[in-house]
Amino acid sequence: MGTKPASRGLSLLLGTIIGMVLLIPQQASAVPAFARQVGMSCVACHNQAFPALNAFGRSFRAGGYTMVGGKSLIEGDDISLPMAMNLSAVLKARYVKENGDSGEGVDHGQIQFPDEAALLIGGRMAKDVGFLFEVGMAGIAGGVEGENDPITNEVTGEAESIALLGAKMHFNVANVGASQLSVIPFTTDALGVGYGFELLNTGVQRSQRAAEPRTSTSAGQALGTGAGAATGMAFVASSHRYFVNYTAWTPGFWGENQDIKPAGLAHALRAVYMPNLGGWDTGFGMQYMTGDVKVAGEAPMKTDAWLLDAQALGQVASMPLSLYASYGRSKGDPDSIWNTNDEDASAWSVMAQLGVKPNKANVYLAYRAMDDGAAADSQFNALAFGGQYLWSQNIRFELFHVMESGSGVDARANGNDSQTMLQLFAGF
Repeated sequence: MGTKPASRGLSLLLGTIIGMVLLIPQQASAVPAFARQVGMSCVACHNQAFPALNAFGRSFRAGGYTMVGGKSLIEGDDISLPMAMNLSAVLKARYVKENGDSGEGVDHGQIQFPDEAALLIGGRMAKDVGFLFEVGMAGIAGGVEGENDPITNEVTGEAESIALLGAKMHFNVANVGASQLSVIPFTTDALGVGYGFELLNTGVQRSQRAAEPRTSTSAGQALGTGAGAATGMAFVASSHRYFVNYTAWTPGFWGENQDIKPAGLAHALRAVYMPNLGGWDTGFGMQYMTGDVKVAGEAPMKTDAWLLDAQALGQVASMPLSLYASYGRSKGDPDSIWNTNDEDASAWSVMAQLGVKPNKANVYLAYRAMDDGAAADSQFNALAFGGQYLWSQNIRFELFHVMESGSGVDARANGNDSQTMLQLFAGF
Protein backbone atom coordinates (compact mmCIF):
# COMPACT_ATOMS: atom_id res chain seq x y z
CA MET A 1 0.00 0.00 0.00
CA GLY A 2 1.19 3.52 -0.77
CA THR A 3 1.46 6.35 1.70
CA LYS A 4 -1.97 7.73 2.49
CA PRO A 5 -2.58 11.42 1.63
CA ALA A 6 -3.32 12.41 5.23
CA SER A 7 -0.05 10.89 6.44
CA ARG A 8 1.84 13.36 4.25
CA GLY A 9 -0.07 16.26 5.74
CA LEU A 10 2.41 17.19 8.48
CA SER A 11 5.19 17.81 5.97
CA LEU A 12 2.90 19.91 3.81
CA LEU A 13 1.69 21.85 6.85
CA LEU A 14 5.24 22.68 7.90
CA GLY A 15 6.05 23.78 4.38
CA THR A 16 2.98 26.00 4.33
CA ILE A 17 3.95 27.60 7.65
CA ILE A 18 7.44 28.35 6.33
CA GLY A 19 5.86 29.83 3.22
CA MET A 20 3.71 32.10 5.36
CA VAL A 21 6.76 33.50 7.08
CA LEU A 22 8.79 34.03 3.90
CA LEU A 23 6.12 35.85 1.87
CA ILE A 24 7.45 39.06 0.31
CA PRO A 25 4.76 41.67 1.20
CA GLN A 26 5.67 43.72 4.28
CA GLN A 27 2.40 45.45 5.26
CA ALA A 28 -0.46 44.23 7.39
CA SER A 29 -3.59 45.37 7.29
CA ALA A 30 -18.48 41.48 16.26
CA VAL A 31 -21.05 40.49 17.20
CA PRO A 32 -23.18 43.70 16.84
CA ALA A 33 -23.86 43.69 20.58
CA PHE A 34 -20.15 44.17 21.15
CA ALA A 35 -19.92 46.82 18.42
CA ARG A 36 -22.55 48.77 20.35
CA GLN A 37 -20.64 48.37 23.60
CA VAL A 38 -17.29 49.60 22.29
CA GLY A 39 -18.76 52.15 19.86
CA MET A 40 -16.80 50.80 16.89
CA SER A 41 -17.66 49.31 13.52
CA CYS A 42 -17.58 45.55 12.90
CA VAL A 43 -14.35 45.75 10.87
CA ALA A 44 -12.52 47.02 13.95
CA CYS A 45 -12.57 43.44 15.32
CA HIS A 46 -13.00 41.21 12.26
CA ASN A 47 -10.61 40.09 9.54
CA GLN A 48 -12.03 40.39 5.99
CA ALA A 49 -15.50 39.24 7.10
CA PHE A 50 -17.11 38.20 10.37
CA PRO A 51 -16.70 36.01 12.41
CA ALA A 52 -12.92 35.76 11.75
CA LEU A 53 -10.96 37.94 14.19
CA ASN A 54 -8.09 40.37 13.66
CA ALA A 55 -5.57 41.45 16.32
CA PHE A 56 -7.93 43.97 17.94
CA GLY A 57 -10.77 41.44 17.98
CA ARG A 58 -8.49 38.91 19.68
CA SER A 59 -7.61 41.49 22.31
CA PHE A 60 -11.29 42.26 22.96
CA ARG A 61 -12.17 38.58 23.35
CA ALA A 62 -9.09 37.86 25.49
CA GLY A 63 -10.19 40.66 27.80
CA GLY A 64 -13.50 38.92 28.39
CA TYR A 65 -15.69 41.35 26.38
CA THR A 66 -15.25 44.01 29.09
CA MET A 67 -13.88 46.89 26.99
CA VAL A 68 -16.29 49.82 26.67
CA GLY A 69 -16.27 52.92 24.51
CA GLY A 70 -19.59 53.96 23.06
CA LYS A 71 -21.75 53.38 26.14
CA SER A 72 -22.07 55.15 29.44
CA LEU A 73 -21.52 53.06 32.54
CA ILE A 74 -23.37 52.62 35.80
CA GLU A 75 -20.47 52.81 38.22
CA GLY A 76 -20.19 52.77 41.99
CA ASP A 77 -18.69 50.68 44.75
CA ASP A 78 -18.10 47.21 43.24
CA ILE A 79 -20.28 47.80 40.17
CA SER A 80 -19.43 48.75 36.58
CA LEU A 81 -22.23 47.97 34.10
CA PRO A 82 -23.17 49.40 30.70
CA MET A 83 -26.28 51.57 30.84
CA ALA A 84 -28.13 49.10 28.58
CA MET A 85 -27.77 45.37 27.99
CA ASN A 86 -26.07 44.37 24.74
CA LEU A 87 -28.32 42.20 22.56
CA SER A 88 -27.89 40.84 19.03
CA ALA A 89 -29.86 38.59 16.72
CA VAL A 90 -27.95 36.26 14.38
CA LEU A 91 -29.58 34.62 11.37
CA LYS A 92 -28.42 32.19 8.69
CA ALA A 93 -30.51 31.24 5.66
CA ARG A 94 -29.29 29.21 2.70
CA TYR A 95 -30.00 27.33 -0.50
CA VAL A 96 -28.16 23.99 -0.75
CA LYS A 97 -27.81 21.69 -3.75
CA GLU A 98 -26.21 18.26 -3.54
CA ASN A 99 -24.68 17.39 -6.91
CA GLY A 100 -24.02 13.69 -6.37
CA ASP A 101 -26.32 10.72 -6.81
CA SER A 102 -28.70 10.80 -3.85
CA GLY A 103 -30.44 7.63 -5.00
CA GLU A 104 -33.67 9.56 -5.47
CA GLY A 105 -33.04 11.11 -8.86
CA VAL A 106 -31.99 14.69 -9.61
CA ASP A 107 -31.48 16.89 -6.56
CA HIS A 108 -33.08 20.30 -7.14
CA GLY A 109 -31.79 21.67 -3.87
CA GLN A 110 -33.33 22.74 -0.60
CA ILE A 111 -34.16 26.12 0.94
CA GLN A 112 -33.21 26.22 4.63
CA PHE A 113 -34.67 29.32 6.29
CA PRO A 114 -33.51 29.67 8.92
CA ASP A 115 -30.46 27.43 8.98
CA GLU A 116 -29.58 29.00 12.32
CA ALA A 117 -31.26 31.69 14.40
CA ALA A 118 -30.05 32.89 17.76
CA LEU A 119 -30.13 35.71 20.26
CA LEU A 120 -26.76 36.68 21.73
CA ILE A 121 -26.48 38.67 24.94
CA GLY A 122 -23.06 39.60 26.17
CA GLY A 123 -20.49 42.12 27.26
CA ARG A 124 -19.34 43.70 30.47
CA MET A 125 -20.74 42.32 33.74
CA ALA A 126 -18.23 44.00 36.05
CA LYS A 127 -14.84 45.72 35.79
CA ASP A 128 -13.02 42.43 35.25
CA VAL A 129 -15.89 40.12 34.33
CA GLY A 130 -17.58 39.59 30.97
CA PHE A 131 -20.15 37.13 29.69
CA LEU A 132 -21.78 35.64 26.61
CA PHE A 133 -25.21 34.00 26.58
CA GLU A 134 -26.70 32.39 23.43
CA VAL A 135 -30.30 31.29 22.94
CA GLY A 136 -31.60 29.90 19.65
CA MET A 137 -33.23 27.17 17.64
CA ALA A 138 -32.19 23.59 18.30
CA GLY A 139 -32.06 22.56 14.62
CA ILE A 140 -33.40 23.52 11.19
CA ALA A 141 -36.33 22.48 9.03
CA GLY A 142 -35.76 19.68 6.55
CA GLY A 143 -33.70 16.53 6.47
CA VAL A 144 -33.55 13.80 9.07
CA GLU A 145 -33.53 14.93 12.67
CA GLY A 146 -30.00 14.98 14.07
CA GLU A 147 -28.35 14.00 10.76
CA ASN A 148 -25.20 15.90 9.76
CA ASP A 149 -24.54 17.17 6.27
CA PRO A 150 -21.67 15.13 4.72
CA ILE A 151 -19.67 18.15 3.55
CA THR A 152 -20.42 21.11 5.82
CA ASN A 153 -21.25 18.81 8.77
CA GLU A 154 -24.10 21.13 9.73
CA VAL A 155 -27.08 19.61 11.51
CA THR A 156 -30.06 19.13 9.19
CA GLY A 157 -32.68 17.95 11.66
CA GLU A 158 -36.09 19.36 12.46
CA ALA A 159 -36.21 22.40 14.72
CA GLU A 160 -37.29 21.12 18.12
CA SER A 161 -37.48 24.15 20.37
CA ILE A 162 -36.05 27.45 21.45
CA ALA A 163 -33.30 26.61 23.92
CA LEU A 164 -30.01 27.65 25.46
CA LEU A 165 -27.14 27.10 23.02
CA GLY A 166 -24.22 28.24 25.11
CA ALA A 167 -23.06 30.39 28.00
CA LYS A 168 -19.80 31.47 29.56
CA MET A 169 -18.47 33.91 32.12
CA HIS A 170 -14.97 35.33 31.77
CA PHE A 171 -13.22 36.31 35.03
CA ASN A 172 -9.95 38.26 34.68
CA VAL A 173 -8.51 37.33 38.07
CA ALA A 174 -4.99 38.81 37.96
CA ASN A 175 -2.31 40.51 35.88
CA VAL A 176 1.27 39.29 36.02
CA GLY A 177 3.47 41.67 34.09
CA ALA A 178 2.04 41.87 30.56
CA SER A 179 0.06 38.65 31.02
CA GLN A 180 -3.54 38.30 32.11
CA LEU A 181 -4.81 35.31 34.08
CA SER A 182 -8.44 34.32 33.50
CA VAL A 183 -10.90 31.66 34.62
CA ILE A 184 -13.83 30.86 32.31
CA PRO A 185 -16.67 28.47 33.20
CA PHE A 186 -18.62 27.56 30.03
CA THR A 187 -21.12 25.27 28.38
CA THR A 188 -22.05 24.82 24.71
CA ASP A 189 -24.31 22.50 22.75
CA ALA A 190 -22.14 22.22 19.62
CA LEU A 191 -19.10 24.55 19.50
CA GLY A 192 -16.57 22.26 21.17
CA VAL A 193 -14.09 22.58 24.02
CA GLY A 194 -12.55 25.66 22.32
CA TYR A 195 -15.69 27.62 23.20
CA GLY A 196 -14.13 28.38 26.58
CA PHE A 197 -11.28 30.40 25.04
CA GLU A 198 -9.97 30.53 21.47
CA LEU A 199 -8.49 33.34 19.35
CA LEU A 200 -7.35 31.89 15.98
CA ASN A 201 -9.56 31.49 12.89
CA THR A 202 -8.45 27.92 12.06
CA GLY A 203 -11.53 26.06 13.29
CA VAL A 204 -10.29 24.91 16.70
CA GLN A 205 -13.63 26.35 17.84
CA ARG A 206 -16.50 25.50 15.50
CA SER A 207 -17.83 29.04 15.09
CA GLN A 208 -14.39 30.68 14.83
CA ARG A 209 -13.53 30.22 11.17
CA ALA A 210 -13.06 32.22 7.99
CA ALA A 211 -15.58 30.44 5.71
CA GLU A 212 -18.81 28.45 5.95
CA PRO A 213 -17.73 24.96 4.70
CA ARG A 214 -16.02 24.16 7.98
CA THR A 215 -15.15 20.47 7.50
CA SER A 216 -13.57 21.28 4.12
CA THR A 217 -11.37 24.11 5.42
CA SER A 218 -10.24 22.94 8.89
CA ALA A 219 -8.57 19.75 10.09
CA GLY A 220 -10.08 20.16 13.55
CA GLN A 221 -13.57 20.44 12.12
CA ALA A 222 -13.06 17.49 9.79
CA LEU A 223 -11.92 15.29 12.70
CA GLY A 224 -14.67 16.62 14.96
CA THR A 225 -12.29 17.78 17.71
CA GLY A 226 -13.40 21.40 17.28
CA ALA A 227 -17.13 20.76 17.63
CA GLY A 228 -19.68 19.02 19.81
CA ALA A 229 -21.15 19.50 23.26
CA ALA A 230 -18.76 20.66 25.97
CA THR A 231 -19.02 21.88 29.55
CA GLY A 232 -16.05 22.79 31.70
CA MET A 233 -13.66 25.36 33.08
CA ALA A 234 -10.87 27.08 31.14
CA PHE A 235 -7.78 28.43 32.94
CA VAL A 236 -6.00 30.93 30.66
CA ALA A 237 -2.82 33.00 30.62
CA SER A 238 -2.74 35.46 27.73
CA SER A 239 -1.11 38.54 26.27
CA HIS A 240 -1.07 40.17 22.84
CA ARG A 241 1.68 37.72 21.79
CA TYR A 242 0.52 34.38 23.22
CA PHE A 243 -2.08 32.44 25.12
CA VAL A 244 -2.08 29.16 27.00
CA ASN A 245 -5.42 27.53 27.83
CA TYR A 246 -5.84 24.48 30.05
CA THR A 247 -9.44 23.24 30.17
CA ALA A 248 -10.95 20.55 32.37
CA TRP A 249 -14.17 19.47 30.67
CA THR A 250 -16.76 16.84 29.85
CA PRO A 251 -18.44 16.30 26.45
CA GLY A 252 -21.88 17.13 27.81
CA PHE A 253 -24.52 19.88 27.76
CA TRP A 254 -27.72 20.69 29.64
CA GLY A 255 -27.45 17.85 32.14
CA GLU A 256 -26.47 15.18 29.61
CA ASN A 257 -23.08 13.59 30.32
CA GLN A 258 -22.31 16.25 32.93
CA ASP A 259 -22.09 13.98 35.99
CA ILE A 260 -18.46 13.63 37.08
CA LYS A 261 -17.68 9.92 37.46
CA PRO A 262 -14.64 8.32 39.15
CA ALA A 263 -12.62 8.66 35.94
CA GLY A 264 -12.78 12.43 36.38
CA LEU A 265 -12.76 15.04 33.61
CA ALA A 266 -11.10 15.20 30.22
CA HIS A 267 -8.19 17.56 29.64
CA ALA A 268 -7.42 19.96 26.81
CA LEU A 269 -4.21 21.99 26.52
CA ARG A 270 -3.96 24.76 23.93
CA ALA A 271 -0.90 26.98 23.37
CA VAL A 272 -0.55 29.67 20.68
CA TYR A 273 2.25 32.12 19.84
CA MET A 274 1.17 35.19 17.85
CA PRO A 275 4.18 37.19 16.60
CA ASN A 276 4.26 39.96 14.02
CA LEU A 277 6.59 38.74 11.27
CA GLY A 278 7.57 41.22 8.59
CA GLY A 279 4.29 43.10 9.00
CA TRP A 280 2.21 39.92 8.98
CA ASP A 281 -0.08 39.15 11.91
CA THR A 282 0.64 35.46 12.49
CA GLY A 283 -0.34 32.70 14.89
CA PHE A 284 1.19 29.26 15.47
CA GLY A 285 -0.64 26.85 17.75
CA MET A 286 -0.95 23.36 19.16
CA GLN A 287 -3.73 21.54 20.96
CA TYR A 288 -3.50 18.31 22.95
CA MET A 289 -6.53 16.50 24.35
CA THR A 290 -6.65 13.40 26.51
CA GLY A 291 -8.59 11.73 29.31
CA ASP A 292 -11.29 9.12 29.90
CA VAL A 293 -14.69 10.46 30.85
CA LYS A 294 -17.38 8.30 32.45
CA VAL A 295 -20.78 9.53 31.38
CA ALA A 296 -24.46 8.63 31.65
CA GLY A 297 -24.94 4.86 31.47
CA GLU A 298 -21.34 4.31 32.62
CA ALA A 299 -20.11 4.25 29.02
CA PRO A 300 -16.46 5.42 28.85
CA MET A 301 -15.49 8.12 26.38
CA LYS A 302 -11.86 8.65 25.36
CA THR A 303 -10.72 12.06 24.12
CA ASP A 304 -7.21 11.43 22.74
CA ALA A 305 -6.31 13.78 19.89
CA TRP A 306 -3.84 16.52 18.93
CA LEU A 307 -3.65 19.38 16.44
CA LEU A 308 -1.16 21.83 14.92
CA ASP A 309 -2.40 25.02 13.24
CA ALA A 310 -1.17 28.32 11.84
CA GLN A 311 -2.50 31.52 10.31
CA ALA A 312 -1.00 34.62 8.69
CA LEU A 313 -2.99 37.81 8.05
CA GLY A 314 -1.42 40.42 5.78
CA GLN A 315 -1.64 42.15 2.39
CA VAL A 316 -0.64 41.57 -1.21
CA ALA A 317 -0.88 44.46 -3.68
CA SER A 318 -2.99 46.43 -1.17
CA MET A 319 -5.46 43.54 -0.91
CA PRO A 320 -5.93 41.62 2.36
CA LEU A 321 -4.61 38.07 2.21
CA SER A 322 -5.33 35.48 4.91
CA LEU A 323 -3.60 32.08 5.00
CA TYR A 324 -4.63 29.16 7.21
CA ALA A 325 -3.21 25.65 7.74
CA SER A 326 -3.92 22.82 10.18
CA TYR A 327 -3.03 19.20 10.78
CA GLY A 328 -4.48 16.85 13.38
CA ARG A 329 -4.82 13.25 14.52
CA SER A 330 -7.35 11.46 16.72
CA LYS A 331 -6.55 8.09 18.26
CA GLY A 332 -8.64 5.18 17.05
CA ASP A 333 -10.55 3.43 19.82
CA PRO A 334 -14.05 1.87 20.06
CA ASP A 335 -14.73 4.16 23.03
CA SER A 336 -13.36 7.35 21.44
CA ILE A 337 -15.59 10.39 21.19
CA TRP A 338 -13.79 11.37 17.98
CA ASN A 339 -12.83 8.17 16.17
CA THR A 340 -14.26 4.70 16.86
CA ASN A 341 -12.26 3.04 14.08
CA ASP A 342 -9.27 0.76 14.74
CA GLU A 343 -6.65 3.07 13.22
CA ASP A 344 -5.85 6.69 14.00
CA ALA A 345 -7.72 9.27 11.95
CA SER A 346 -5.77 12.18 10.49
CA ALA A 347 -6.50 15.28 8.43
CA TRP A 348 -4.73 18.33 7.07
CA SER A 349 -6.03 21.48 5.43
CA VAL A 350 -4.79 24.67 3.78
CA MET A 351 -6.79 27.76 2.84
CA ALA A 352 -6.11 31.14 1.23
CA GLN A 353 -8.56 34.06 1.31
CA LEU A 354 -7.98 37.20 -0.78
CA GLY A 355 -9.89 40.45 -0.27
CA VAL A 356 -10.44 41.60 -3.87
CA LYS A 357 -12.28 44.61 -2.44
CA PRO A 358 -11.17 45.21 1.16
CA ASN A 359 -13.94 44.82 3.75
CA LYS A 360 -16.44 44.24 0.93
CA ALA A 361 -15.66 41.18 -1.18
CA ASN A 362 -13.24 38.27 -0.95
CA VAL A 363 -12.59 34.93 -2.63
CA TYR A 364 -11.10 31.80 -1.10
CA LEU A 365 -9.67 28.43 -2.05
CA ALA A 366 -9.16 25.51 0.35
CA TYR A 367 -8.06 21.88 0.23
CA ARG A 368 -8.48 19.22 2.90
CA ALA A 369 -7.28 15.61 2.97
CA MET A 370 -8.53 13.12 5.55
CA ASP A 371 -8.09 9.46 6.49
CA ASP A 372 -10.86 8.47 8.90
CA GLY A 373 -8.96 5.42 10.24
CA ALA A 374 -11.24 2.78 8.76
CA ALA A 375 -9.61 -0.36 7.37
CA ALA A 376 -10.87 0.39 3.83
CA ASP A 377 -12.58 3.21 1.93
CA SER A 378 -11.17 5.71 4.40
CA GLN A 379 -9.80 8.62 2.35
CA PHE A 380 -11.94 11.75 2.08
CA ASN A 381 -10.47 14.75 0.26
CA ALA A 382 -12.25 18.05 -0.36
CA LEU A 383 -11.59 21.04 -2.62
CA ALA A 384 -13.61 24.12 -1.68
CA PHE A 385 -13.76 27.46 -3.47
CA GLY A 386 -16.08 30.39 -2.99
CA GLY A 387 -16.56 34.05 -2.28
CA GLN A 388 -18.09 36.35 0.29
CA TYR A 389 -19.78 39.70 -0.29
CA LEU A 390 -20.61 42.09 2.53
CA TRP A 391 -23.85 43.92 1.79
CA SER A 392 -22.96 45.82 4.93
CA GLN A 393 -20.47 45.08 7.69
CA ASN A 394 -23.04 42.90 9.47
CA ILE A 395 -24.73 41.22 6.45
CA ARG A 396 -22.73 38.64 4.48
CA PHE A 397 -23.60 36.67 1.36
CA GLU A 398 -21.47 33.62 0.62
CA LEU A 399 -21.44 31.34 -2.42
CA PHE A 400 -19.23 28.26 -2.45
CA HIS A 401 -18.78 24.89 -4.09
CA VAL A 402 -17.18 21.79 -2.52
CA MET A 403 -15.93 18.78 -4.50
CA GLU A 404 -15.03 15.57 -2.70
CA SER A 405 -12.73 12.79 -3.86
CA GLY A 406 -10.97 9.76 -2.43
CA SER A 407 -11.68 6.09 -1.83
CA GLY A 408 -14.20 6.76 0.95
CA VAL A 409 -16.58 8.98 -0.99
CA ASP A 410 -18.30 6.24 -2.98
CA ALA A 411 -18.85 4.21 0.19
CA ARG A 412 -20.85 7.02 1.78
CA ALA A 413 -24.48 6.07 2.22
CA ASN A 414 -25.97 9.00 0.29
CA GLY A 415 -23.37 8.98 -2.47
CA ASN A 416 -22.99 12.78 -2.57
CA ASP A 417 -19.60 13.95 -3.74
CA SER A 418 -20.14 17.68 -4.26
CA GLN A 419 -22.25 20.51 -2.95
CA THR A 420 -23.13 24.09 -3.89
CA MET A 421 -24.44 26.57 -1.34
CA LEU A 422 -25.65 30.17 -1.32
CA GLN A 423 -25.97 31.58 2.18
CA LEU A 424 -27.15 34.76 3.89
CA PHE A 425 -25.47 35.38 7.28
CA ALA A 426 -26.61 38.43 9.24
CA GLY A 427 -26.21 39.86 12.72
CA PHE A 428 -28.06 42.92 13.98
